[in-house]
Amino acid sequence: MNRRGGVFCLGAALALLLACPARGMAEDGHAHPLQGMEPARTPAVETRVDDITLLDLELLNQDGNPVRFKSEVIGDKLVIMDFIYTTCATACPIQTAIFSHLQEILGPRLGTEVILVSLSVDPATDIPPRLKAYAAKHQARDGWIWLTGRKADVDQVLLALRAYSADLDEHPSMILIGDGKVGGWTRYYGFPPVDSLVARVDELAALKKNTAGGEN
Repeated sequence: MNRRGGVFCLGAALALLLACPARGMAEDGHAHPLQGMEPARTPAVETRVDDITLLDLELLNQDGNPVRFKSEVIGDKLVIMDFIYTTCATACPIQTAIFSHLQEILGPRLGTEVILVSLSVDPATDIPPRLKAYAAKHQARDGWIWLTGRKADVDQVLLALRAYSADLDEHPSMILIGDGKVGGWTRYYGFPPVDSLVARVDELAALKKNTAGGEN
């Protein structure tokens, strides 16, 4: 990676994390450059998207249990999803720190109304025991689900989410938020403020509530 770009991006990421303090931080404090943008000026980009497809392929969770991605993991819950790999020493630890803070803010909503999903982009390395240890290191709670699986299946899921990259070093620093039942997906590139992510979840929760009320 470009070291100067990584340090430049780090400044923006640290500013965001200090604005919304997380419980953890990247082990080496670095972040790789964000693709297609100047990170210091635009540390995060939010885009509403309709190109997300949830495939119901079988993956493995951090406990090694087979789970269907669409029907068993996502279901009809609100979802905050990122894409990481455990040997990453750049953007992934920062995104994981964001998720650590999110689980604190979500509190009892985590696992009932909202789930966090971290999908490995390196399933050959990130076998379930490794993911489970990584999750424990970051004090992940119930409702924060870590996924891996056969590479062919994981790659298909990533492609359908527009989150696939053939080069691990170039995988997008991206967070997806949506409703597993009705969609409403938003894609965030970079390191968005936690408050922005929670605000979007609250919007989707209100929409879900209003829709459910209209069906009665």
